[in-house]
Amino acid sequence: MLRSAAAISAPLVWPLWERKAGASLTLARCLHQTLIMAKQLQARRLNGIDHNPWVEFIRLAKEYDVVNLGQGFPDFSPPDFAVQAFQQATSGDFMLNQYTMAFGYPPLTKILASFFGKLLGQELDPLKNVLVTVGAYGALFTAFQALVDEGDEVIIIEPAFDCYEPMTLMAGGRPVFVSLKPSPAAKGQLESSNDWQLEPTELASKFTPRTKALVLNTPNNPLGKVFSKKELELVADLCQQHDVLCISDEVYQWLVYDGHQHVSIASLPGMWERTLTIGSAGKSFSATGWKVGWVMGPDRILKHLRTVHQNSIFHCPTQAQAAVAQCFEREQQHLGQPSSYFLQLPQTMKPNRDHMIRSLQSVGLKPLIPQGSYFLIADISDFKSKMPDLPGAEDEPYDRRFANQPHQKDFDHYIRFCFVKGEHGQRVEWRKWKQQKKEEKKKWKDLKMMKKLERQRAQEEQAKRQEEEEAAAQSSDQGRPYTLSVALPGSILDNAQSPELRTYLAGQIARACTIFCVDEIVVFDEEGQDTKTVEGEFRGVGKKGQACVQLARILQYLECPQYLRKAFFPKHQDLQFAGILNPLDSPHHMRQDEESEFREGVVVDRPTKAGHGSLVNCGMKKEVKIDKKLEPGLRVTVRLNQKQLPECKTYKGTVVSSQDPRTKAGLYWGYTVRLASCLSKDRSSFPECPSVLGGAVFAEAPFQDGYDLTIGTSERGSNVASAQLPSFRHALVVFGGLQGLEAGVDADPNLEVSEPSVLFDFYVNTCPSQGSRTIRTEVDNPSACSRGPAHPLILPGSWAAGCEDKEELDSQLFSFQEAILISLAALQPGLTQAGSQTT
Repeated sequence: MLRSAAAISAPLVWPLWERKAGASLTLARCLHQTLIMAKQLQARRLNGIDHNPWVEFIRLAKEYDVVNLGQGFPDFSPPDFAVQAFQQATSGDFMLNQYTMAFGYPPLTKILASFFGKLLGQELDPLKNVLVTVGAYGALFTAFQALVDEGDEVIIIEPAFDCYEPMTLMAGGRPVFVSLKPSPAAKGQLESSNDWQLEPTELASKFTPRTKALVLNTPNNPLGKVFSKKELELVADLCQQHDVLCISDEVYQWLVYDGHQHVSIASLPGMWERTLTIGSAGKSFSATGWKVGWVMGPDRILKHLRTVHQNSIFHCPTQAQAAVAQCFEREQQHLGQPSSYFLQLPQTMKPNRDHMIRSLQSVGLKPLIPQGSYFLIADISDFKSKMPDLPGAEDEPYDRRFANQPHQKDFDHYIRFCFVKGEHGQRVEWRKWKQQKKEEKKKWKDLKMMKKLERQRAQEEQAKRQEEEEAAAQSSDQGRPYTLSVALPGSILDNAQSPELRTYLAGQIARACTIFCVDEIVVFDEEGQDTKTVEGEFRGVGKKGQACVQLARILQYLECPQYLRKAFFPKHQDLQFAGILNPLDSPHHMRQDEESEFREGVVVDRPTKAGHGSLVNCGMKKEVKIDKKLEPGLRVTVRLNQKQLPECKTYKGTVVSSQDPRTKAGLYWGYTVRLASCLSKDRSSFPECPSVLGGAVFAEAPFQDGYDLTIGTSERGSNVASAQLPSFRHALVVFGGLQGLEAGVDADPNLEVSEPSVLFDFYVNTCPSQGSRTIRTEVDNPSACSRGPAHPLILPGSWAAGCEDKEELDSQLFSFQEAILISLAALQPGLTQAGSQTT
C-alpha cells in the first residue's frame, strides 16, 4: 500500500499512554472510575477507523522540527487578494460575525452558481444547486450520510484518498474497490500517472444491484492522475446503465500540469442528474485552514444533503465564506488571463514538482510524474533493497489506507510525497538524510528482529490459550448431546386453498419446530407412487409430490438467516409469498451488531493471498477471515475468535461443524430439511427399489446408526402420559397427514405391515380423551421461547383449559401446525429428560 513520507528524518517513537489514579482518590472515586473504564464508550461503527495518520504527522513534524512532506497543505501564504479579502471580512460589516443562511452565504452561493454553471453547462440555482460545507471533507461526509444506506455498496477507485472508506463504513455501506493498473513506461522514461488506467471489464464487474454510488477523484490523490474524457465516458456509461450515483471529488481541478485539461464528469451528457461535484476553497486559493468547501448537484439529490447538513454542522463560518466569495468574484473577472490565480498556481507548483522528482531520483527512488494535484508517489523498491524496513506498521506514521487490503500487493512499494511547499520545503538535504538512515541500519535491524521475536512469542501464547479454550469447551457439559427430528407429509399443503395460505401454513410449521428446538425436518411423500423426479435436486419424489418440494423449500428459506438468503435462494414461484412471513427469530438469525460466539456465513468470491484462507460474510460490518481456502458460495458455521483487534479490516474466525453450537454451547442452531419419498424403514428389505429407498424417512437418517428412538403420533395410539421414554441420542417424531399416519403407511408400496404401531418404538396419542376431532390452541408469544431451551407450552390435560364448554371447543377449527405444537409440548418433558441422560 501507499505510505506517506512525513517527518522523514525523525525517529519514530510512539508514546505509551497510561491512565494513573491520583494518590488522593478515595476508595469510592476509584470504584467509580473503574466502572466508567469498564464500559465501552465508543459506538461500534467507529471500530477499525479510529486511527488517523494526519494527527501523528503533525505531532512528529512539530516535535522534531522537520519538513512535513506527507500532509497536503502549502507552507506559503495565500495570494494577496485572498488575504485582503479575509481581513476585510473580519474587520468590515459587523453582521459577518453572526449567522448567515444555513446552506451558504448568499453572495458565495450566487458566485459559485454563476462561476461553475458556465463550466458545467448548467443554469445553476444558488438556493437549490449549491450547498456550502465545512471544507470538502464536510461535503463528502454529508454526501455519504445522506445517500448511503445500510448494506449499500460504494465503488472506490484505488489508490484513493483515505477518508472514502471510513465514511462509507460509518454510513453502514460496504466499500467495493477497483484498482488503477499501471502500464510500463517507455525505456529510459519515468512512469507517468496517466500510464495508470482502469480495466473496463473489471470496473463493470464491480457494479451489482446493491451498488449505490461510485467515488471519482480527478485529479487523483495520491496518484496525480487526471482522468481523460474517454475514461470519464466509460464511468458515466456504467453509472447510467446501472442507475448509480457519482460522487466526484474535484478539489484539485485547478492544479493540472503539462497541458492536461480537467473535465468534470457532471458536464457529460446524462450525468448532471446523478452527480455531486465537490470543490474546496482551501485547495483553490492555498488556504486550507479556512475550511470552506461546497457541493453542487441537482436539487433532487442535494435536498437530502441539506437535511444532514442542517442537523449536524448547520452553518459554516460567515467571515470565511465572505472572503471566498470575494476571491471568486475576482477570479471570474480574470479567468483565462495571465493574471488569473488558477493559471498562476500550477505554473508555481510545476518547478516544485520537478525539483521533488529530481531529488527522489538522486537517492534511488523512482517517482511517477503526476499530471495534477499536490502529490506524487514514488517506487521505493530499489531503495528498500538497500535500506531496512521500519519495525512495523503500528510504529510508523505511514498512511496505509490509500489502497485496500486486496490490492496491498499492488501498492506496498509506493510512498506518497507532497510537493506543495515553498523554499523551505525545497531545502530538504536528501543525501544527508540517506546517510543518516544508513548509519541507523543496524539499529533498525536489531529492533526489527526484536519485534519479530515478540510477535512470534505472542502468537505462540495465543495459540496455546486457544488450545486450552477449545479443550475446556470440549470438556464442558453445557452442550446438548441429543437431536430431535420431525417427519411430516407434504400433502398437508394441498388442504390450503390459495398460494398465500400454503405459504402461511408452511411458516407456522417452521415456527412450531423452532419453538421446540427441532434439529431436522423430514418432508415425505405420502403418495409416493413412482420414482420420477419433480426437480433435479430432490430425487425420489412422485409426480404428485410438488407440495413436498414447496414445503421443503419454504422451510429451508425460513431457516436461513436473512442476510444469507440472497446468496442461496433466487426468485422462485414457491417463495413468492415467503417474504410476508414473520421471522423465526432463531438464535442463529443474528442482527448486524449482535455479539455471539458462533455465526452462520457464506464464503465470498474474493481473491486472497495464497495460504491466507477465505473471507466469509457473516452479516456483520466486517467480513470474517478464516484459515481454510473454501469454494465461494458455500454456507459455513464460523466460530469467532474471542479477542478481535478493532483496527483490523476483518474479524478472525474458524470454520466448525454446524453441530458445534448445539453440542458445545447448548445453543439451538436451526434445523436441516430433508425430502423423502416414503416411510420405508429397512433399506436392506427392498433392494429392488434403490432410488425410492435412497429417500426413505428411516433409511436415509443422517446419523450413522439411524434413529434410536422413533415415535408415531395417532389418535389410536396409547396415552402420551403413560409413555416412559428411554435415553436416546437421535429421536424421530412422525406425524400423519389429513387422513392420519395410518393412511400414509397403507400408501407406502414398500411396507407390508398393516399396523403402523409396529414401525415405531412408541405409538402415542398426544391429545387423549378428546370428544372432538377439531381442536385449536392459541400460543402466547411463541417467539419468546425460540431463543432458549425448549419449554412445554401446552401440558397434557391442560390444553383446553381456556374453553368454557364442549360446544365451544367443538366449534374450533383444526390446524396442523397447532397439532404439532400440542404434540411436541406433550412429548417435550419426556424427550428432554431422556435426552439429557445421554452421555
